[in-house]
Amino acid sequence: MSYVVSFLSMAIKFATVFLFGATGEIINQKSGHLNMGTPGIMYMGALGGILGERIYLDSIPADVALNPFMIVFLPIVFAVIFGAIGGAIFSFFTVTLRCNQNVTGLTLTTFGVGLACFFIGTMDTTRMSEAGLALQHAFPDYANAGWFGEIFLSQSWFTYLGIVVAIATAVIIKFTRVGLNLRAVGENAFAADNAGINVARYRYIATIIGGAIAGIGGAFYELDNVKGMFNVADGIDAFGWLALCIVIFSLWRPMIAIGASFLFACLSIAPTFFAPYLGAAGYVTYILKMVPYVATVVVLIVVSVLSKKNQAPASLGVPYFREDR
Repeated sequence: MSYVVSFLSMAIKFATVFLFGATGEIINQKSGHLNMGTPGIMYMGALGGILGERIYLDSIPADVALNPFMIVFLPIVFAVIFGAIGGAIFSFFTVTLRCNQNVTGLTLTTFGVGLACFFIGTMDTTRMSEAGLALQHAFPDYANAGWFGEIFLSQSWFTYLGIVVAIATAVIIKFTRVGLNLRAVGENAFAADNAGINVARYRYIATIIGGAIAGIGGAFYELDNVKGMFNVADGIDAFGWLALCIVIFSLWRPMIAIGASFLFACLSIAPTFFAPYLGAAGYVTYILKMVPYVATVVVLIVVSVLSKKNQAPASLGVPYFREDR
């Protein structure tokens, strides 16, 4: 029983990384932007989060206890800023300079990964693990209160923030005028422009906000999951690619993305948990690591063949320039 509880608790932790990335990308794609730079933006968010934590740690004496609020607040602020910068770069190239979205996204991922790996690798890690442990539990008094507490109340503030952001995104997209305009831009930019909606502005803002949200996911992974002990092999970009898959898996719906993120998290950590039972058959571990990606391929086929209603926004990846009308 304890093994199952630990597995579910860890799955929720990993799901948080996926959820931030998927929610941010859903906002991007609802505006018609296919931002394949999300993995790089998540790396940039990790860089921002660690930088914010480093600034805070450098500002207090070594013998002073860490402030729980500042441990969470500063990394989120810097992660949002760095992620938003990544989104602004994407929009500048695709909207203003009219560059190809796929090429721009892949270039942004390469840039973000390289930038973060270089600067994070040079940062001082003193007290980073202490900060990571301090922000690990939002409700420390209930973290060990039986199986329910360990699964649902042992998570960090980032996890609960991710769920709130996903729910708020779903409500805004479906029930507000801003969400209606955003969906109109993503479905038919020409018609939206004729209706008086500023397509360029909506795509800029959606991509910047989406980048900011995705950036928090990268910061969470570095500061909570690995306690700030950065390693190039951590592969935050791999989580970013899976987040892109979750967008399709969830049919571009933030509420479904919550459950989809948990499912992909379970599949992602299964090899680690099952490894002790596999014995010498280590190759099975590698097979299990392929499961999330195989599941993505299956979902792509099912969604494209069986579902005509739950398709991607019609203008997804299609550039729009008023002068070309």
